[in-house]
Amino acid sequence: MTTLLYEDFARAYMTEVGDAVRRMLTRGTEAVDLLATAALSGREIHAFGNGGSSAIARSLLLQLRTQAGLPVHDAMMSPATLAYTAQHGYSSVFARSLAAGIDKVGLVVVASVSGRSPNVREAVQLCGANGVPVLALVGGDGAQMAPASGMVWATGTTDQQISEDAMLTVLTLTAAAVLDTEPLEARAARYQRAFTDADTGLLGAFLGEATAAVTDAICRQRRIYVLCPDGGPLALAGEHCAHNLAWDAPLGVPGVGGPLVICDPSLADMSAILNDHPDPAHGVRRQIGTAGPEDVVLLLAYDSGSRTIGEAVEAATAAGARTFVVHRDGPSNDGAGVRHFRLPGGLDDFEVAAVVQSAAHLLSRTTRAALTAGQSAVVSSADLMAQDLAPLRELSQTPLH
Repeated sequence: MTTLLYEDFARAYMTEVGDAVRRMLTRGTEAVDLLATAALSGREIHAFGNGGSSAIARSLLLQLRTQAGLPVHDAMMSPATLAYTAQHGYSSVFARSLAAGIDKVGLVVVASVSGRSPNVREAVQLCGANGVPVLALVGGDGAQMAPASGMVWATGTTDQQISEDAMLTVLTLTAAAVLDTEPLEARAARYQRAFTDADTGLLGAFLGEATAAVTDAICRQRRIYVLCPDGGPLALAGEHCAHNLAWDAPLGVPGVGGPLVICDPSLADMSAILNDHPDPAHGVRRQIGTAGPEDVVLLLAYDSGSRTIGEAVEAATAAGARTFVVHRDGPSNDGAGVRHFRLPGGLDDFEVAAVVQSAAHLLSRTTRAALTAGQSAVVSSADLMAQDLAPLRELSQTPLH
């Protein structure tokens, strides 16, 4: 694939995401009102999702908790809690986490592109039986879900990745409008300007090199590191990116197995690191210390000039890894084995995570195209845009219950 093809695809994909966000934000005031009512009530806010939608739900909870200290439930914040409660059946895991304290819940937010995931539907039904409003973000026209009260917020597209990107963006902007006095319209306009101002030429070149490196790593079973040592919402976008590369990129590609993708430390790892080594750079240095020549290191950063990111780049360079740095602030110092892409400025930490998630989906699609090139050559950005993963997902084909 040529650099021009990557650039055309990036422009087409970002246009589709922007269009979906604009469609959804025509109902943004309703969503703000729902969140604001729940916030003022002092009751708990829960959020649920599967796969990439899990990271979207947890990003919302993180924003509400860290920015305003609102009471949110941690069933989706802790993978250990989620896995433990799922032992009696994953289809009921969300509903069971709600049931015991349903009288304390003021709002439940669900994200599901298909709108057919059994655990999401069961939670929505429980809310209806107990008078709890639901903010349901779903793909398509939203007809597949009908909560008893609240709002169905449809993306207007069934495309898995575009829907997820739009969901994260509108939730991020809506929550921010609830948490401070800047109106949603102003936030949305700033985001749209920054999103559309992204240099697709530079992005295309970066995407081409990253695709070649990741594809080679998958085919040769090299390690792929997706790390955000600064944490926060960008780390959740990194988790989503790692999920995309490990599961989505090779999904259904004959003869291609899942790659070894190493993401940010678990909660247990991080607490041990910070307890024993207060230096925040220690964890990422230790992780990259296992890297070898031709491994791929993808670093997500708020500021490429921070000491932590600098030490991570040094460790990756010393290991001979192919290193890619995506960042909002700081210098872009491309060097031997290191490639930078600087994001548009003017976005806060949560908004920049939404843009990074879009970049991650771009990389997942182009990697998938490269992996299948010998079986069905991709020749245009239209072919790449057509590579929606939703038809390959088991849940998207699950009959309604």
